[in-house]
Formats: sequence, C-alpha cells, structure tokens
Amino acid sequence: MVLKAIRMPQSKAIHCYLLMTIWILLIIIGVYKFIEPKEKLVEPILETADTWNRLSVDVKTKRIFKICNFPEEITPGSEGILPSQKWMLKGLLILIRHGDRGPLQHVKKISSISCNSKNTDLLTMYMAYLTNQTLSGKVTWAGPGPFHGFSFLPTHSTQCQLGQLTMQGISQLLTLGHIMKNSYVSVWEKLKTLDVQDIIVYSTRYRRTFQSALALLFGLIPHDTLSKINLYESQSMSFCFRDCGCVATDKLWKNVKKKISQQLRSHPAIEHLAESTGKYLFSSNAEQGVLSKDPHSVRDALLSFVCHRNSLPCEMPVGCIRRQNIVGIFAYTDWVNYQKWRNISWKRYCLLKSYGLIRHIVQQMLHMVSGNGPSLVLYSGHDHTLEQLASALGLHHDSFLLRYAARIIFEVYQENRTVNQAEGIYFRLLENGKDVTKQIGFCKNTVKVDSKTSLCKMEDIVRFLHDDYFSSLNVTNFKDACTQKYVW
Repeated sequence: MVLKAIRMPQSKAIHCYLLMTIWILLIIIGVYKFIEPKEKLVEPILETADTWNRLSVDVKTKRIFKICNFPEEITPGSEGILPSQKWMLKGLLILIRHGDRGPLQHVKKISSISCNSKNTDLLTMYMAYLTNQTLSGKVTWAGPGPFHGFSFLPTHSTQCQLGQLTMQGISQLLTLGHIMKNSYVSVWEKLKTLDVQDIIVYSTRYRRTFQSALALLFGLIPHDTLSKINLYESQSMSFCFRDCGCVATDKLWKNVKKKISQQLRSHPAIEHLAESTGKYLFSSNAEQGVLSKDPHSVRDALLSFVCHRNSLPCEMPVGCIRRQNIVGIFAYTDWVNYQKWRNISWKRYCLLKSYGLIRHIVQQMLHMVSGNGPSLVLYSGHDHTLEQLASALGLHHDSFLLRYAARIIFEVYQENRTVNQAEGIYFRLLENGKDVTKQIGFCKNTVKVDSKTSLCKMEDIVRFLHDDYFSSLNVTNFKDACTQKYVW
C-alpha cells in the first residue's frame, strides 16, 4: 500500500510533465508560424546560379524599387486641385527626367535583361499613332533639325541599350502624361484645345529625352497638335540658355567631387563592397578597375537588373551579387547625396548652373499672364536638371526626386477677381505631385489656400531673380559670380 501511494504521485508528476512539454512545443510551433513570414523577408538570396536570385521587396529594399518608378506605380499627385471659381490657371511649366534607361557603362550579360514593358492599351495606341504619323510623313519633329533621324521608340523593344530609353521608360511617360491630363482637364479648359503656338518644348539632344518628351505629350495634349509641334534643342543639361559658360562652376564641382572622394576613403568597407560587387557587373578589366571603386557607377549598373526584376549576375563557382551588397551600396550613395546637399560648394554650384533656367522660367511665366506667350512649356532633361533646380530654389533634399520619370511643375495662377493683369498673379510648385511651395525661401508672403496648399506671389520670384539671387555669393550679377574666387 505504501509503494502504491508513492507510485501514484510520481505517475501524476510524469503525466503533468509530459502535458507541459507538449503544451510548450505547441506554443513554440505557433510562435514560429506567426513570425515565419517576417523571417523570410530578411532572408538573403542564396548564392547559387540555379536560383533565380531576383531582389525581393522588403523593408530595406522597397526604397530602391521606388527609384525605378514602375509605370503601374505612378499615381496622381496634388496637381490642379485649386478651386477654379477663385483661381484661374494660366499655364504650366513642366520639367521631367527621362524615363527608365539602359546602364551608362558596359555591363556583363546585359542582353539577358528584358527591358520590355507590359502591353497596355495606352502603349498600343501610342505605337499605332507613331506608325500612322511615320507613314504620313507630316510630323514636324521628324523633319530637318537637331532631332532629325532620331527614332521615336527604342530601337530594341526587349533589350537594354547603353544609355538608351527602354520601352518601360516609354510606358512611364505615357502614364505620367495621361495622369496629368486627368488632373488638369477639369480645372483648365484650355488643355483640350492647346494649339501649336500655345506649346514650347525643349529637350537635350539625347534620344532618351527626345522620346520621353513625345511620350509625355501624347498622354497630355491633343494628338493633332502633337504632330505639329516643334522641339527645340537645349545644348546644356542645365537648360542654361544664354547664361552658360560659367568658369566658377568647374571649380565648384571639383570641390564637390573632392569631398565625395574623401567620404569614400573614410569608409573603406564601402569601397571594398563596391569593388566586390562591381566585378560581377562591368564587362572589361579596364572598366572593372575604375568603375568598381565608384559606388555611384555600381548603383547605376544595378538599377538595370533591379528595375526590370531580373536575376542578379552570378559567376560560378565564385557566387552571386547578394541582397546585402545592393542594400549597402544604395544606403551609402543616398547618404552621400544627402551630405552633398549640405555642402556650400554644391549650393553655389546649383545657383550658378540653374540661373539661366530659372531666368527662362520667370520670363515664360510673365508671358503666360500677359497672354503673349505659351500656355505650356516642357523641359525634357536629366536627373541633374531637376536636382540643381531644386537646390537653387532652396527645396529640401528628397532622394526620390531623382527617380525615373520624375517631375517638377510650376502652376501659374491669376485671381479671377483681379482687374489689373499685373496684380493677383501667383504660382505653385509641385515636386513629384507634392506641393513644396512652402519650402521656397524667397516666398515670404505665401497665400494659404488650405492646410496643404499655398501660393507664392509672382513678384517674389521676380524680386529674387533680379535683386537677391546672388546675395549669398556677395555679388550682384551672373558675370561677377562666375569670375569670383570662392573660399572653401
């Protein structure tokens, strides 16, 4: 009886222990199942050629994919939202970066990347339009001039060509133009009837900017008008017009590059990361030696794979480019760009490079409100165009400003109740659809329309250009600013 009494508590203890063990195991399994998706998000891509090691979207890589600006992800912004009963839209000035392009340097296995785009109704309509215009031979932009002989579409629809626009880039600008049309057509009746004399288009002499301009306009303006417009060449990426040839900009840019080089030398791990990544990317030994040490060149080459959702390069048995490599390269280059915007040499450089463009913009604004000029001005340029202008205007640094098919828009307004044309003239500035008018330093007395919308007086930008533009450089005119010896 005593033995039986002893064994009963022991058996109960063993039974309870087993139950507790099973219960703990169930909890562990449940917790594992709960966190498993999160673990998969940060799991590095396997380094084998058998694995299609595409970069997947997760917390750390989603910013990289935003730079690609896929056509299906381009959405309406705050363009054209002012109440039409109080404000009359007089015109638009649009600056764009070209769409998705091939790499600027020779990249290994570039022929394996498909740079095609999804076949949408808009793309089909555009290709049919170009075919009809080509057969008719009546388009003005195909005749003699700086863009004579330029193809209207990428020469290879599926392959990435060195520095050339891709079909995905065409789709980006078609989508953007269509979205902008929908944003403005209800508040700007003139958009439906814009004629040749109402539109001025400037493009740098690159196929990618020329083709981007045409694609945007197809989605934005009447197609009959598009076939008749003239495209004017800008001989500078900065659109400096008559205010080019500034000696000081070369010295300022050298100082900016010197600072960037110093930053890289102070981060030897990044230099090693760029070099180890670049050896998989660049095609010749000569290019590998130079370009692989430049994180910005490596970044540009990587975008060709990432923005077309292509497998990252592999060299077996050595291995493949890893997710960590890409995240590290982009994080560092974003940081360098942020630091660059804080550099006094960069700010001075942008003021001088953008003076001609800002002067031209103000002139076109004044023509718009007087009724003697265009209603729509388009500048089709590059990332440098938008970046320099944004810095010169005092806007905050935004890493997404440099995405493909990025846009900066000036909206010119007049109060409906204004009798005198010289009064009641305002403008609004939008960066990728976001109202950034409040960021402009010289807009001292902005008119607040609502909690998110403000207008800047036209007289403020005129005063800034004529009186205050060079005040931070301690000179009064462009000529003196360009010949001055700056102290770093």
